[in-house]
Amino acid sequence: MALAIAPPESSETTDYCALPCGVRMPSSVHAVSVSLPTLDDLIGYETGVASVMARTPQGYPRFHVHPYISKLTRLVGGDNFRPEQPILAVSSQRAAAELCGFAGIAEPMLADLGDFVALALPDAPAAIGRARAFLQHTGHGISSRCAEDFLIRHKVLTQRQAETAFLGADPAGKARAEIAQLYGADAGDVALANTGMNAIYAAYRGLGRIQAAEGRHEWVQFGWLFMDTIKIIEKLKPAGTRSHVIASPLDLDRLENLLRSRGGSIAGIFTETPSNPLLQTPDVERLRRLADRYDCALVIDATLGTPVNVDVLPWADVVVESLTKYASGSADLMMGALIVNRRSRYAGRLAAEIGEFLAAPYERDVRRLAHRLAGYRERMHRVNQNTMALVEFFEGRPSVGRVRWAYQPGSRSNYEKIHRGPQAPGGIITLELTCPLATIYDPLRLPKGPTLGVEFTLIGPYLYHSHYDLVSTEEGRSHLRSHGLDPDLLRVSVGIEDPRWLERSFAQVM
Repeated sequence: MALAIAPPESSETTDYCALPCGVRMPSSVHAVSVSLPTLDDLIGYETGVASVMARTPQGYPRFHVHPYISKLTRLVGGDNFRPEQPILAVSSQRAAAELCGFAGIAEPMLADLGDFVALALPDAPAAIGRARAFLQHTGHGISSRCAEDFLIRHKVLTQRQAETAFLGADPAGKARAEIAQLYGADAGDVALANTGMNAIYAAYRGLGRIQAAEGRHEWVQFGWLFMDTIKIIEKLKPAGTRSHVIASPLDLDRLENLLRSRGGSIAGIFTETPSNPLLQTPDVERLRRLADRYDCALVIDATLGTPVNVDVLPWADVVVESLTKYASGSADLMMGALIVNRRSRYAGRLAAEIGEFLAAPYERDVRRLAHRLAGYRERMHRVNQNTMALVEFFEGRPSVGRVRWAYQPGSRSNYEKIHRGPQAPGGIITLELTCPLATIYDPLRLPKGPTLGVEFTLIGPYLYHSHYDLVSTEEGRSHLRSHGLDPDLLRVSVGIEDPRWLERSFAQVM
């Protein structure tokens, strides 16, 4: 039976600090974060330790199958396929066909169930692994709300999760209009996707098609990008495509040398403002000049900076944002946006190309987002104030060796070129510690778990969540250090709580 649990609209009404391992954050059944209060819990979550997973029924949705989706696939499997076949719920027929091509599934077994397509996987471990990786990286799965409604229609559940949502007409139009206003765009320039990664995937594939017609098949990863962005560029590339990695988004000279030598082959450049987790901001003005000089596209992920704080659309051909994060702030929905710069030379063709790769969000998710977007600006203003206060606090603590944030030395001037006003750093602070990670992480009385951009402050060692394969071996840790990444860095996603309470919480362990 579904529980009608109303998730809190403000973090200040709920104590997330004493939650045991596996409890959803927030309490909504659609939560995208889960409590991992100790480093051992986190490692168990990342490695699938049975005792930890038994206490953790759900996690971040693209990485862990939601219980409702598990129920759904068991139900549709029994109705449409052999009982032993593993089933995936895919956003559309088109996405299922692309998945099968990537996974090498020659004769797919499909059932079109209206809001999604059920795909029965063959008895081939390699194909199953590739199929699941495709869903994770591209965001072409379905949402927990979609699964919830399906289970209600089939009388597996009796009622929906209680939540506040936009009830007016055309929620997608309202959401696009709100996002467009923040970016200084028109609503027609905004496309919604069911996840942030799907927006990135659509931008990559859509621009890739346009550029391939010009004989351009190479992409540049400018900076240490988010893990699944790296996977899309490196693993989901069309035949004949290659990529180049420049780990520092400050190394414009190296980028210029690459473009000078390979310029006629470069399709586009992916970067972030600022980067995750080192919070470095490239010189977007110079990036734009280089992209124009060498006729390549520039895609900027503005999730960490947010359109409230940074103005990047004038410099980019396409901007992508994970609306799961600050735009929602509630950690209870998955969605993304792709914003096209209408002055871009690709704009006219891109609108036609990206549609093939976008997964439309489920209406209930859009309604939830449209409600939450109304508070986006105010949330970010409060987050900005708290970040400024916490940076000052952290810089005086002996257990903190280095504080990384948007206004850090080295890239501050680049960030100030795009910020919309002073004291607008966004909500991410990354700490390099002078003591073992567990001595800070385990006793800290603040919420700890995956994701970021939540109303409540959320702590996590980013590289353990995103690159556990690297932090778990000495060779991998050496690789991270060679790119300027401390394997044990601690990321703080700052919330809207009273900053004095946050400082007291950190002071107890630092």
